[in-house]
Amino acid sequence: MERGTKEMVTRARLDVARIDVPGVGAAGGARRTELVSLALPDRAGLLLQRRAAEADRSDKLLAKRSRDVVGELRADLHFVELRAGELARVALSMARLGHVGAVVVCPVGVSPGRTALALAVADLLRDRRGVQTPVVTCAVCPPLGLGRTAVPHEVRVEVDGRAQYRLVWELLTWEQVPAWLGGLR
Repeated sequence: MERGTKEMVTRARLDVARIDVPGVGAAGGARRTELVSLALPDRAGLLLQRRAAEADRSDKLLAKRSRDVVGELRADLHFVELRAGELARVALSMARLGHVGAVVVCPVGVSPGRTALALAVADLLRDRRGVQTPVVTCAVCPPLGLGRTAVPHEVRVEVDGRAQYRLVWELLTWEQVPAWLGGLR
């Protein structure tokens, strides 16, 4: 960062929420989950969640760089800065790696609370599908580029007895669409 410039950081407060994605698998119903506390920089990037078995073997430099965004309590989360135009392509590529559990796309200016919700929804979708394939989500529909699409999921979020509906977007490659559609049956 250049001298004299100030970096903007937005922090979400930690909430316990009851989350449901209606119409996505009948098993499980709503899930009570703790939304992660994030301090997102004013730069685009990806929030990567490592699989539980891999969390202890994370890269020390990546963990140090991510600490300001995800804090020290979650060794399984890492933030990687990227140029805005590369977010969807790199996110879907990262989801192919064996040690990745979920990927959340973080465009500039996206709400930390909505990003935390997108991470929780990625976990919920992966668990409901019964497969360990990582799910790529975003709080807003990001620029996708060629060969990619996004599916909106209407999510019911209940915090402190108040319910709200939000959209969380799931990113897919065109090659993934037939399997995704097959999962709707």
